[in-house]
Amino acid sequence: MSSEDATQQNMQAATPIRRCGLDEVGRGALAGPLVAAAVILPDDILARLGKLAPFLRDSKTVPPLRRAEIARELCAHALALAIAVCPTEAINTHGIGPANRIAFRQLIGAIDADEYVVDGRVTPPAPDTYPERAARIRCLVKADALVPAVSAASLVAKVYRDHLLAELGQTYPQYAWAENAGYGTPAHLAALRTHGPTPEHRTLFVTTALNGGQRAKRGKRGEPPADDQDATPVS
Repeated sequence: MSSEDATQQNMQAATPIRRCGLDEVGRGALAGPLVAAAVILPDDILARLGKLAPFLRDSKTVPPLRRAEIARELCAHALALAIAVCPTEAINTHGIGPANRIAFRQLIGAIDADEYVVDGRVTPPAPDTYPERAARIRCLVKADALVPAVSAASLVAKVYRDHLLAELGQTYPQYAWAENAGYGTPAHLAALRTHGPTPEHRTLFVTTALNGGQRAKRGKRGEPPADDQDATPVS
């Protein structure tokens, strides 16, 4: 091996992998949008987080106040961060699965990474504008508990969506979305029986819940559109 080849190999080995974690929140909610986030973290993120480092995990296991605190720090230290919001109308039209894939496709288009790690088993498509990124997508079950960048995406998406639902709840206070984030709590179901659904409710999910089902796993069948809207990079 020539000295030039050896130097190039050493430089490549020293180049850190830009691993982008993707996760979504709100799949099982009865109301409100689905929100997904994509995050690339610096290698020293645990040191930067300090006392908050133990809370870099699946957002469902982190207390709300800690979630908000660590999400702020993650936004401040992330090398790249983007958020995609798939509105209720799209969920009602296309179903939750296609809506989820739309959001992930937008995020993969918004951030250039060496690897995209997605929580779950279903590989989302790469955007038409960046077809070469499809080969970099990797699915991993429980990635939100195993891969820090995916944990970060889970936390950022959760805090962002909770804020959206609290704002929507000011328009529809009877459903207490600031407390339940649109999920099917007994109080939320009671309000639905009393007041009926709003435009922010997911039609099939509500029907299933009110008929005794836990939640709908998918909405109406339909092909997802090209990219409904762009993901929002966060600087």
